Amino acid sequence: MASVALWLEANWLSLIQSVGIVGGLLFTAFTLRRDSKARRASDLLTLAAQHRELWSEVHRRPDLRRINDANVDLVSHPITPEEEEFLNLVFVHIFTTWLLSQGGAMPLLPIESLAVDVRSFVKQPLPHFVWQSSKNSRDPRFVRFVEECIAVRPSR
Repeated sequence: MASVALWLEANWLSLIQSVGIVGGLLFTAFTLRRDSKARRASDLLTLAAQHRELWSEVHRRPDLRRINDANVDLVSHPITPEEEEFLNLVFVHIFTTWLLSQGGAMPLLPIESLAVDVRSFVKQPLPHFVWQSSKNSRDPRFVRFVEECIAVRPSR
């Protein structure tokens, strides 16, 4: 006991500094984790707002009414520049969502959920046409992701 008292008497300042440093590091780690969760929640809200804004265009603009039509005949009624531009914006939005869903301890959106959405969207004639004509100018990893989504047969 006496040796501990002697050691404390000689090293009290170093002990206090060490405890302060460790406490500061723990506080910083806790703050960074909390800020990361808050940022993810903010990113998700921003993504949802962009999604809502993007898809509200389909309801506001009659020239986009064929976007989700499964019975579009592209031979008799080819894709319009407005439809192609809108669908390219949708693919940029999907790419952004895919980027935010990648890796990390807290992905923004489960990649499986995104894959289901991509598969159901790209199987429609107009999105499929735009995807096929524009995929060569997109990120190769994203192209691989979308192509894998398309190739998977949904389970029944």
